[in-house]
Formats: sequence, C-alpha cells, structure tokens
Amino acid sequence: MRSSDRVYLAPVDHLRAVAAVLVVLYHGCQLLGARVEGGAFTPATDWLYSANPVVTLVFEGHTGVALFMVLSGFILTVGAHGRPVRYGRFVTNRLLRIYPLYLVIAVLGTATQVSLPTFQDLLRILAVTTPGQPYGGVFWTLCVELQLYLVFPLLNRLLTERGPGALLRLLAAVALLRALVWLSSPVPEPHTAALYLGPAGRIDQFLLGMLAAWCYLHHRDRLRVRWLTPCALVLALGTLWAFNQVHGFVSDSPLKLLWSAVEGAVWALVVAAYVAGAKAAGGPLPRALARLGEVSFSVYLTHFMVLTVIREYGPPPAPWGLSPLWGAFLVTLVVALPVTIALSFLTYHAIELPFLRLRRPYLGPGPAPAPETPRPRQLAGYRGR
Repeated sequence: MRSSDRVYLAPVDHLRAVAAVLVVLYHGCQLLGARVEGGAFTPATDWLYSANPVVTLVFEGHTGVALFMVLSGFILTVGAHGRPVRYGRFVTNRLLRIYPLYLVIAVLGTATQVSLPTFQDLLRILAVTTPGQPYGGVFWTLCVELQLYLVFPLLNRLLTERGPGALLRLLAAVALLRALVWLSSPVPEPHTAALYLGPAGRIDQFLLGMLAAWCYLHHRDRLRVRWLTPCALVLALGTLWAFNQVHGFVSDSPLKLLWSAVEGAVWALVVAAYVAGAKAAGGPLPRALARLGEVSFSVYLTHFMVLTVIREYGPPPAPWGLSPLWGAFLVTLVVALPVTIALSFLTYHAIELPFLRLRRPYLGPGPAPAPETPRPRQLAGYRGR
C-alpha cells in the first residue's frame, strides 16, 4: 500500500471503533435488560423499538456487523489496488488475523460444559461452527468473514480487470438467485434469517465495500465535499430507523431480501465519504478512536464474556429509578464497555499482536509501466541516423 493510502485509511479505525461500540451496546441492552425482566431475550417477542432515531441506532446495533463487512471489502481492496494477490499468503494472513484469539476463547468456552470436549467439538471449533458456546454469540460472523476472504482474490481480479460493472452485475445476480431460493423454499412461510445472516446475504455488503474502495481510489477528490459525510450519516440513521419501525429484523417479509444490500449501500457511502474527507491530523478524540479501532476485534470477541459475567453476578442494572432498559444501557456504557476495552488491550497485545507480526506480504508486483512513447522530434532524429 502506498504511503498516501495509509494516511487516508487511518479513519478506517475510527469506523471500526464505532462498529464495535454499537455491537457492545446492542448486546448489553438485550442481555442485561432481559435479566432485569427475569428471562432470556427472545427476538420474536422482545425486540426493542423506538421512535427516536438515535435510540434506534442502539436497538439496531447489529448493524455494526454490516459496517464491519463493508470495511473488510473496502480495506482489502484499497490495500491490493493495482497488484495481484498471492492466494496462499493472503489466506494465511487472514487466519493469523482471526484464529488465535478466536481459538483461545472457543477452547476456554468448552470448559463451561459438564462433559469433556470430544474430537467432534474440536472439529466444530476449527470450522467456526460452535453454536453451543456460551461466548459464541458472535462466532457466526467469523465463519461468514472467512468464506468471503476465500473468494476475495477472485473478486479483486474481476474488479481490477473488468471494472466496477463486474461487481455490480454480480450483485444483481446474487439478489436474483437469493429471491429464487426464497421462492423455492418448501416451507409455507420461508424464513429470511439464513439469507440475511449467512454469506448469501452478507456478500452484498462485502461487494459494496469493494465498490466503495473503487470510488475512493478513482474519485477521491469528488468525495471530499464537506456535506457528504453528514448527509451519509443522516441517511444511515434514517434507514435504520425505518427498518426498526417496520419490525424488520424479526420480519420474514420478502422485502427483507433486499435489506442486506440497502444496509450495505448506506454504510459504503459513509465509509467512502468519511475516509476521503477526514483530515490526516487529529486531536485526542480521533487518536483515542483510532486506538480503540485497532483493538476492535478483541472488543468484538470478548464483550460477550464480560456481559455474561455482569448478567450472572452483577446487581440488577436499574439504578436511580431508571427503567430496566435504560438501566441496562447505562450499565453497559459505564461498566461493561470500559471493562471490555481494558480487557481488549490486554488480549490484543498478548494474543493478537504476536501472530499479526508473523504475517508476510501477500501482494505480487504491480504491472510494469508502459514504455514511454518517443516524441516526434526524437523519432525523426532516430530515423535520420
């Protein structure tokens, strides 16, 4: 990656931090709020709704996953711009990024079971299919990410050689095939969860992140207008509010088949606009956000453990006469989030960073520069010799 791209990609860590905080607040309101009410959170009956768009951002904080997916496509595409990807090294680097901390948490999670782990349990851990894990509420996204990583080199080659039209056609094809799968379901009222939560839905967001990277690389100056980032953020907030008002997450409406693309599109606009318009220098808050974004993967994987401990052993999160929901939000904000961040800095430097330093460059050499065309005077002089 060129040094100029490093400067402009620094704000990506800000967005990673925002995505991680959204997921923590979202899970905190669900898990801790359900504890006060004396039961488990059931999405079909207990989903949270609000007429306030800002509150809706927390209630629909699962959208942080969509932002992470868009950022993955964006950062990988910008990093590989104009250069071929060496597949073996690329996959190895991705495994070094994800597996060390994931394996530690997944293996430790097996200790909560009454019986000793079996060989089948080990295989499920290696395949990132561990639904029974007490801390595995976020592991499903790792499985989706790994599947998208496997096809990124091919997608990047399509984008490099055939332009954004190739990815746009792929988006259209995926949308059509997803609709056909939904229509051909043998279930009378087919569910849309698998088509939204799995790679069949999340590939839209990854592809839109790649397209946002292409726009950033080729039209960076046009994206630097001051009003674009605020407008993109308002659009994202309004879109999530509308999704919440129609009970979108728990709905099986066929319109939900388009949601992953809509959600990915608004976040792709936010990413491209913010990265292009952000300044290289920043104050204490941007630097703190960047540091938090650096450890965002640890925040994402460890926050479930912290929330589980608070849920089991902490006092009921309804201080100062607040409602259970606002109490859960407050405890998450002032207790769970700081504890998770502190734990994440430890796990990042103790577990993640040593393996991240083992990564090797995975990009091949760029295309050779075209030979310079001689000027007409030079050609005439050459012919006269």
